[in-house]
Amino acid sequence: MELILTEKPSVARDIARVLNVSAKRDGFLEGNGYVITWALGHLLELSQPNAYDPLYEQWQLDRLPIIPETFRREPIERTKDHYAIVKRLLSRSDLVSIVCATDAGREGELIFRLIYEDSGCTLPIKRLWISSQTDEAIRDGFRQLKHGDDYLPLYYSARARSEADWIVGINATRAYSIKFSRGRGVMSVGRVQTPVLKMIVDRYRANQDFQSSHFYEILADVIHVNGAFQAKWMGNEGSRILDESVATELSKRLANETKATIAALDQKTITEKQPLLYDLTSLQKDANRLYNYSADYTLTVIQALYETHKIVSYPRTSSRYLTTDIAPKCPEYITILSELPEFSQATQTIIDNGYTIADRMIDDGKVTDHHAIIPTNKSPVMANLSVSENHIYDMIIRRFLAAFFPVCHKQSTDIHMTIATESFKASGMVIVSPGWRTMYPKTDHDADILLPAVMAGDNVDIAAIHLKKGKTKAPPLYTEATVLAAMETAGKSVDDDDLRQAMKDCGLGTPATRAQILEKLISVCYIERKKNALVPTPKGMYLIDCMLSDELVSAELTGRWEKALNDIAQSKASWIDYMNDIKQFSKDMIQKVVDNTDYVVSSDEVILGSCPLCHSGHVVSRLKSYSCTRWKSDNCSFVIWKQMAKKAITEAQARQLVKTGSTKLIKGFKRTNGEPFDARLIVADGKVGFQFEQVVLGTCRICQSGSVVETAKAYSCNQWKHTGCRFVIWKTIASRPITVDEAKELLASRELNDMDGFKTRSGESFQSSLMITDDGQVQFKPRVGS
Repeated sequence: MELILTEKPSVARDIARVLNVSAKRDGFLEGNGYVITWALGHLLELSQPNAYDPLYEQWQLDRLPIIPETFRREPIERTKDHYAIVKRLLSRSDLVSIVCATDAGREGELIFRLIYEDSGCTLPIKRLWISSQTDEAIRDGFRQLKHGDDYLPLYYSARARSEADWIVGINATRAYSIKFSRGRGVMSVGRVQTPVLKMIVDRYRANQDFQSSHFYEILADVIHVNGAFQAKWMGNEGSRILDESVATELSKRLANETKATIAALDQKTITEKQPLLYDLTSLQKDANRLYNYSADYTLTVIQALYETHKIVSYPRTSSRYLTTDIAPKCPEYITILSELPEFSQATQTIIDNGYTIADRMIDDGKVTDHHAIIPTNKSPVMANLSVSENHIYDMIIRRFLAAFFPVCHKQSTDIHMTIATESFKASGMVIVSPGWRTMYPKTDHDADILLPAVMAGDNVDIAAIHLKKGKTKAPPLYTEATVLAAMETAGKSVDDDDLRQAMKDCGLGTPATRAQILEKLISVCYIERKKNALVPTPKGMYLIDCMLSDELVSAELTGRWEKALNDIAQSKASWIDYMNDIKQFSKDMIQKVVDNTDYVVSSDEVILGSCPLCHSGHVVSRLKSYSCTRWKSDNCSFVIWKQMAKKAITEAQARQLVKTGSTKLIKGFKRTNGEPFDARLIVADGKVGFQFEQVVLGTCRICQSGSVVETAKAYSCNQWKHTGCRFVIWKTIASRPITVDEAKELLASRELNDMDGFKTRSGESFQSSLMITDDGQVQFKPRVGS
């Protein structure tokens, strides 16, 4: 007898049907020389710390780190009865070998090996390794069973991942909860989830802190005999003009122009290769972008297409390529797809033209465990698919068929024009032959601007000149699609498909775990979905602010760890060495928490960032201020008062000030006399002050090289720091405010006459005139006859 252990009951039933095993027993199937049972996912889990020592039930820093010499495992409570059945079956005396038929991947190997080892079984292991669940694939797999030892490296990689996550997660979570929770509950920290949270928090803050600025563009509506188009003014540094007055003056100068000449054309043919086939992550990204499906939901849908409907290949793959042994089977898959009315024309085109799958899709060296996700040779029953299953299946079919069509040829054209000595340019694209884009008639790619056929030297008419006002945009918040892309390359920006595939071993998590990581961050209330964006919660931002180990939030380090796990799976690295690195990392991480005395944060305080004055404390939100946590221990005096000049300072403004040293322009401050003013808050020499918009009133009357600008209390020379120039017009003279316009007039004409509102020290009102003396002093003008 051979015992076959699958991961799920549904797979066990499929294998039983193919092998003619029909007798049903309690927790297993039997017959025709086989015993088939299943694991229900993981049946064993790593024991909690208190299993090693009851003292670990109390969370205390002096008992960390917890690093078992040998890890213990125990049956999962909800499935322990079934585990007892599996363990009993593995000890049957009539068995001659065991067939591992769990999912063909790292986690499936771990599920099987833990059960095998815990049961004490020593029988020879055979491995069923298949990429689809069709009957034919199962029969082929059993005809070509692999030797179990061939997959030991995969087990060592999975075991290292599991134990490393336990060590880092248990120790970091306890340490940071003990040190920093302060009424916020458990502070969950993980080897992969925390770097992902850091990326989301950083992007959110970059979005919120972004200081948008206006820019201007000048557009020309052009009419050529072959058609109309729009051209854009181009300067030496691009099309954007930052100064409104410059843009307005230029557009006015061009407004009356009615003729122009095409100076030159730049034309080139662009070849667009077929997009690579889908792996799980790229499929999840597109499903989120097109249908707003979460990564976890997409995985659930495609798992059903694989297991239940059996119409797609193994989904939890990180490869976007096929192996050479799959290529000859592709025509059979095309024949199956030709039965679908929506794709009959495309498949007929492929068949009639003898198209074969693009060479770049076939690469044995870029397929490790499983090839890319493609349709199988099972005819689909479309009526049995849900709406979501239809969407995902359609995406897979289109990507697969696109790989058979030729490359897309496009012609890129830049039209250069001259309007009254100013340069203008129009850019566009013409699709010469669509090739693979035939599969995307309602293209989700950027729309191409089509231009009329023109030649250098052609004369054109200018119908109108427009001045367009634009605004710079903040970095967009992460969506699941964009954060999956960032996880895939450990935060590095990579657009090229081939380069992204080359970096897949260094990403955060694996295709099979990335959705779970995002769901975990949501479940522990670190992030939340807002429409299609992922936004950190105050608790998530607080945890990142508390991090003492840069390595614990480093996407690059976590990516290197993931690369090491992949190397272990390919027998290129030692799992023992990997675990030693993890253990040392955890010891160092705990030591940093133990040694840290920078701050103690209470439950009603929010960390805004590192202190700009002492650089070792943190700025936190308190009742009346945002101030440094080291004000007691080190007498750090940094403070941002929550109300300044009768204006409330928000937490977002204070955070931006701490992080960048400056806020955006804040409107609505008031002076002691009630006069309103606008200013930025800045940090200078560790102190918070006002920075006014640099409105230049005129040239300095003393040094003649500086400009007079508005400051907090005066209109003074902007060169005083460099030259010591002391020219000043005080904003309040004899209890009377001096406005900007009055200061400008005084600076220009050197006098202001017959001004009311001055007051003597005794409070009596009087009228007088101001003047600037020859030596640059501002004083009252002597009265005639005095």
